[in-house]
Amino acid sequence: MTAEMSEGEWEVSVELSDCAREDAEAVFRVLGGLFRSDWSELQPEGREANVWLSRFDASGDGGRPDAVTLRSPVTAELQGSPHAVERMHGVLTEAFGVVEVLEVAGDQEKQLRLRLETR
Repeated sequence: MTAEMSEGEWEVSVELSDCAREDAEAVFRVLGGLFRSDWSELQPEGREANVWLSRFDASGDGGRPDAVTLRSPVTAELQGSPHAVERMHGVLTEAFGVVEVLEVAGDQEKQLRLRLETR
């Protein structure tokens, strides 16, 4: 669901790293199917990227994702308001095996680093 994004209390920035383009696409496809985002299919270009970044609006219901197969683990870093990050974390937990690596929480913002794997 690609849509115009505006910064707000439900916006979550999602950064994916330590993975192949196909695995980053699989994660963004799950999130993009449930939440409005600025994500579009990743286009192969000359040099392979190391990090992929997209913003998602977690204000909607989101729904339930299907479990997704990854070729290898993916590092995902979520950043946004605590309630928006928790909603996104819940969706990822339903679609993938999730290991919480790091959590930094403040009054207005939460940062969560996860390791996503095939269930």
